[in-house]
Amino acid sequence: MDLITKQAIDLLETRKQEDVTEWLKSHSNITLITRDGSKTYAKAVTEASSSIIQVGDRWHILHHLFEAVKQTISGVVPVKWQPHHVAQPVSMDDVPRMPARKVEARRIQNEEKRWESIQHVQRLYDQGYTIKTIGEKCQISRGTVYKDLKQTGKPSNKRASPYQKYHPLIHALVLKKQSTHQIEAVCRLNGYTGSRSTLNGLIVETRRNVRNLEPPSYHFRQKIIKIIWDFQKDNHAEQFHKLQPKLLEEYPELIDIDALVDSFHHLFSEKRTGSLERWISQYSESCFPHVTSFINGLKQDLEAVKLSVKKIGAMVLPKAMSIV
Repeated sequence: MDLITKQAIDLLETRKQEDVTEWLKSHSNITLITRDGSKTYAKAVTEASSSIIQVGDRWHILHHLFEAVKQTISGVVPVKWQPHHVAQPVSMDDVPRMPARKVEARRIQNEEKRWESIQHVQRLYDQGYTIKTIGEKCQISRGTVYKDLKQTGKPSNKRASPYQKYHPLIHALVLKKQSTHQIEAVCRLNGYTGSRSTLNGLIVETRRNVRNLEPPSYHFRQKIIKIIWDFQKDNHAEQFHKLQPKLLEEYPELIDIDALVDSFHHLFSEKRTGSLERWISQYSESCFPHVTSFINGLKQDLEAVKLSVKKIGAMVLPKAMSIV
């Protein structure tokens, strides 16, 4: 590509070093080339003419950093992230329930009617009516009146399940992601003698309740990369917080990754090669392997990268081309 006209000069059928070298020798008027980090191209240009200035292509340099950041984020943040929380015991009164069956609905309805009757008896007594009069008005025995006056809460006709004591055990095993077969084996060892179908019902209900109480899971990798690679906005920490308030708390590495990307991008606006060398020195011992690999690539092509930072290009030398 001609860096001045932005037009294609030629299309080679190969990337082989000797072919690129031969082509360049036949175009001896070329004095500057921008290229990617390919060692093949670098050697081809050098062999064609040591006087040709080689400049690292900015797009390719930033693209290599982008790939390093993407792989780093993949190693730091899981595909499906669930904010850390302390699992709380499931309260059978607090969890959502499936719609009651007809028998259960009828039982609840009868309890409500009985509670209304008890409250009516208590109101009559508070108004000064005698036990005998209250019995006559409500058409109930004196013994029932006395019983109702002692009632302090809504009565329950629900029979206690003989397997209620196994709920905590089943809940603990569900949290450990145990299979139905494994849960049954443990419950049998702990004295459960009921049918498998009844136990399966308890397990299904417990799993449903646990799912309902679990915090949501997030798929944030792409959004995190988008924030880091947004060079128009400076408030990345605020954007991370809006994404999920606990994100930086759980993955503080994101702050370091964001800082190294931002500082590298600023090298090109500063146009100082000294800043590039300081950046390389600062992050050479990075704990992120993919970033370290990127930096090693910069070191191997340092002179071309320096010229890229300086923005040496077609505006400086008229006979300039780009190899991609």
